[in-house]
Order: sequence, then C-alpha cells, then structure tokens
Amino acid sequence: MIKKLNLNVIDVSSLVYLIFIVIPLFTFDIKGSYWGYVAVFIIFTISYVSLALFSKYLSMKIIYLCLVIHYLGIMYFIYSIGPATSLYLFFSSFLLPFILKVTMKSVAFVMFLTVLLVNLLITYLVDPMSLGYLAIMYLAILLITIGNFKQRENIKIRQALEEKNKRINVLIAEQERNRIGQDLHDTLGHVFASMSLKSELAIKLLENDPGKAKAQMLEVNTMSKEALNKVRAIVNDLKIQSFEDEVKSMHALLNNANLNFKFHNVELANGINPSKQSLLAMLLREAINNILKHAQATSVEGYLTESPEDIILVIEDNGVGIDNLQTDDLKSIKTRVALMHGSLDVKSVNGLCLTVKIPRGETQ
Repeated sequence: MIKKLNLNVIDVSSLVYLIFIVIPLFTFDIKGSYWGYVAVFIIFTISYVSLALFSKYLSMKIIYLCLVIHYLGIMYFIYSIGPATSLYLFFSSFLLPFILKVTMKSVAFVMFLTVLLVNLLITYLVDPMSLGYLAIMYLAILLITIGNFKQRENIKIRQALEEKNKRINVLIAEQERNRIGQDLHDTLGHVFASMSLKSELAIKLLENDPGKAKAQMLEVNTMSKEALNKVRAIVNDLKIQSFEDEVKSMHALLNNANLNFKFHNVELANGINPSKQSLLAMLLREAINNILKHAQATSVEGYLTESPEDIILVIEDNGVGIDNLQTDDLKSIKTRVALMHGSLDVKSVNGLCLTVKIPRGETQ
C-alpha cells in the first residue's frame, strides 16, 4: 500500500505522534466534553494525515484548510489535555518550507507565529507552571523552522547552479563540436583534395612515366601520414584536463619555444567546478597560442587571485601588445569569458595583459 501511494517511511512514521491524542480517549483525562474531544480528534486526525501523507495530491486551498484545522486542533488539545501537544508544531517546521514552499513573509508563516503566541496565552491561562518550558520549546521550534527556510533557499540555489552548469556543459559541447568541425575542415579538407589530385595524376602517369607516378604516390603516402598525425593531435586536444594540468602543458610548450613562463596560485582552480576549469583551460590555451603567434614575447606570467565576489585570472606578456584594439580582436577569448558570465579587461602597455573575472557564485 505504501508503494502504491508513493509514500516514504518518514511520512508514515510521523503518524506515530497521534498517540498523544489517542491515549486520552481511553484515560478520560480530558477537560470539557468527551464527545466534543472525539469529534475534534477525528477532524484533526483527518487533517494531519492529509498534510503528512497526501499533500502532493491536494490543491493549495485544501492544504490551507487542513493547516487551519491543524492549528485550531492544537490549540484545543493544549486546553483539553495539556501543553505537551505543542509538539505537533514541529511538523510545521517541515511543512511550511518543504511542502507548502512558502516564505517567511507568507500568510502561512504569520499564521504559524500567531498560533505560537495564542498557545502561550492559553497555557498561561490553564497551566501557568508549564509556560517556561513551553516558551523554550517554541523558541526551538521557531529556530528549526527558520533554519529549514534557509536550507530550502540553499537547495534552490544549488539546483539553480546545477541547471546553469548543465547549460554551460551543453554550450561547451556545442562550441567544441564547432571547433572540431572547423579544425577537421581546415586541417584535412585541402589534404584530401591534394591526395585525390595526386593519385589521379599518378594513374595517368603510370603507363608513360612510372618514375613520376611513383614520386606522386610517395607524396600521397607522406601526406596521408601527416594527416593521420594531425587527426591524432585533434583527438588528443579533446581530452579534458584540469586547469592545473593545462598550466603544466602550457609551461612545457612555452619552454620548448624558449619563453619563460611562470604561473602563481594555480591551486585556487581546485575550488572551481570541472566544466568551468575546462573553460578556463581553453581560455589559457587560446591566450598562450595568441602570444606564440603574435606577441614576439620572451616571458609570460599568469596567476589566479580571488575576491569575495570573483575568481580572477591574469595573463600577461612582455611582447608588442595590440595597437588600436578592434571588436573582432580576441573574439574566441571573449566568447569563452561570456560563457562563464565573466568580464574581460585588456591592457596593452609594455605587452598585453588580460584580466578575466568570474563570479564566485558561478564557480562552485
């Protein structure tokens, strides 16, 4: 039955608290009319079971009606059997934030606070000796309720970040597909066209000039090997590396090119999620490639820093810089920065300095 109704053990176990109001039915330790208590007990039990087990199937109007009955029943039980029945208000600390999903400015929460105050008044009138411990209990209930509201907000923030990361991963995949397609087109398109022409020429020369035909086929063989190496390079480029691994790769690349390279605080990248690290690694790679191609630099320096709001990546060189920076300059880098909802600052003084800021809230 539990499986058919899609219930969990925690929901069902909450019904055990009905024992507090069942016992007085047999002990007759009740203030006021016994049959009046029975009627309230039945109505309260129906509302409590509905909220605990079936709230997902009820409309908001029915849920709020059950909530009002629930609170009125607690007030009645405090009067008829004692303040201990205030324990039912612990249920509200879960119900309001996680089932009703209201805020602390909602009518339901105001109603909850009102019930706390009214119950304190009822307790003062019927059992003033219990007022002290009841006030402490209510303070604990209130703090738990507020904590649950905060927890729900944190859950919403985490879910929003997960959704953003999923969208970022989709954008990364799309961008990489486009890049791979462009790489294959640029790298292999003209190679295969040349191989086709040379093989056709070799066929024509085969009977009349076998020596030249052989030379053409040797060139085809050489071109095919080069194409294979280029394909392997493209495949290797697809392997996702952490930002720290990318820094090590760039260090080896620049050393081979006789450029001095230093990178500071790379360990800060460990606090960034893998998809963002991948984007940062691509950005670093793009910046280094630009330096190798255009900067005429002898040294490159980079570092990560952090502020309360941002993670900051800085890459600078001592090359020729960029005169009259145009909109299309650094287009690939700008695109990657936009994917991280960051900002890019470019300074060209005694070389080029790129400063990328990534919102900290987007990095976890």
